[in-house]
Amino acid sequence: MKFLATLITVFTTLFSPLTVLADGSESAPATGDKPFVLIARLHALPNASQDVLRLSEAADRAVKASEPGMLLHTFDQDPSDPLGFVWTEVYADSAALVFHLENPPLQKYLADVSPLLDSFTVELYGEVSAEAVNMLRATGTPTSHFQSKFGYVRELSP
Repeated sequence: MKFLATLITVFTTLFSPLTVLADGSESAPATGDKPFVLIARLHALPNASQDVLRLSEAADRAVKASEPGMLLHTFDQDPSDPLGFVWTEVYADSAALVFHLENPPLQKYLADVSPLLDSFTVELYGEVSAEAVNMLRATGTPTSHFQSKFGYVRELSP
């Protein structure tokens, strides 16, 4: 329970006032060794939401089994749009995102779910290495990186 409370604190802290740089440039090189948040917004095609849910649940199980650097992984439905979904992910560090992007179960999920979507965007919040940001953008996924101006991450060890 203490871990969950700490994780919620990390999540809340990372959503403190942040600024996005429209051109994607970074003002200071990020080392990428801190936890950060990724929000992926998906919108299903009409009559595809059940398939999106089924594929996403399978992807969630695969990520849980294969990615120790994924600290939080939830899939939520938009309360005002039954075709809208949001992945909320907290990564231990940038290396965990790189691993995620190279993970075969994720690649299969993206190949299977993409034809069922009319939009898919990603937002990164926090200190993320240029390598990880560039790797994500290279997938062609519209990506915004909100860089932290200040804040902290508490020690996650019990």
